[in-house]
Amino acid sequence: MPEAYTKGGNIRQISINPSWEYQKARMRESLSDETNASIYARRKIKNEPVFGRMKTCFGIGRFMVRGLRNVKIETGLIMMDMNMTKMAIKVR
Repeated sequence: MPEAYTKGGNIRQISINPSWEYQKARMRESLSDETNASIYARRKIKNEPVFGRMKTCFGIGRFMVRGLRNVKIETGLIMMDMNMTKMAIKVR
């Protein structure tokens, strides 16, 4: 095993996991393609502030309906309300 020195001067052993290195190499190869890189870059967009604002400013902690279709409709109404609130603030 390779060895390295810590800041304190002690020797530590470095272990390398071959399967982890293989997975990292596969990911690097996959991200070298522009299409895959653009899809992966979209993951960095944060949606947490939107849901945080929904909870704190609008008091919505849970959905009032059941079913995917109904939740999508309710989410659309909530987002529309949030956008109208932003527009009203800009108009002032």
